[in-house]
Amino acid sequence: MPVDQLQCEPAGLSLFVATVKESSTPGRPAVLYSPGIAETDIGGSSDRVLQEAAERLSFYCRTQVIGMNPHGIGESEGTLGPASLVADLEAVIDFLAPQPLVLIGFGLVGYAMLAAKDTGSVLGVVTVDPLVDQLSREELLTTGVRLDPEEVFPFPGYPLTAMGGHRRWMLIIPGDRPRSYNPMLEHHVQTLHPELHRVYATSTRLHNDPRPYALILGWLERELWSHPVNTA
Repeated sequence: MPVDQLQCEPAGLSLFVATVKESSTPGRPAVLYSPGIAETDIGGSSDRVLQEAAERLSFYCRTQVIGMNPHGIGESEGTLGPASLVADLEAVIDFLAPQPLVLIGFGLVGYAMLAAKDTGSVLGVVTVDPLVDQLSREELLTTGVRLDPEEVFPFPGYPLTAMGGHRRWMLIIPGDRPRSYNPMLEHHVQTLHPELHRVYATSTRLHNDPRPYALILGWLERELWSHPVNTA
């Protein structure tokens, strides 16, 4: 699998970007995928887990998948913080432009995907359990994430600007987490009416649960794959 290093400016830190092209179908947007922080405690091999997940997604989605670990996770250098997390996503989206993209993110990364600036190339967003922005510093450290010592934890929450009408959004939440956990996100759910699914499993198990991925594949087929995009 080809692996690239993206130099993130102005921070000057490298992002781990794995690209899977073998299963691509012409006319489909690429997928920018990040599993977030929950995979970092699996034997310290979050980059290996990321590559394997990107490979599986590419096979099932039949499109190019770019997997990324933000700063402070896996081989990506630096430390994790609210501002750097959004900046990492925006840097990769800008790097891949004008390639049409679908963003798929778990946990904190999914929430940050909603806060990232819309450059016009993002056609859809899938957020899986993005309501975890209140994790404490101690809880985050148990995952193996390297945290920015200057940042305040738990995350106070990102200011979510209303997404443009051209962006499609699917939200998947676990059965053990109420939507009211994050009032700002709940406001956007009521305003934008995303396709909403609740999977009855604990939030820590969603990464390895096949049900979210089945929902994602069905949503992609209905909402995006049926309308090919000119990627030339």
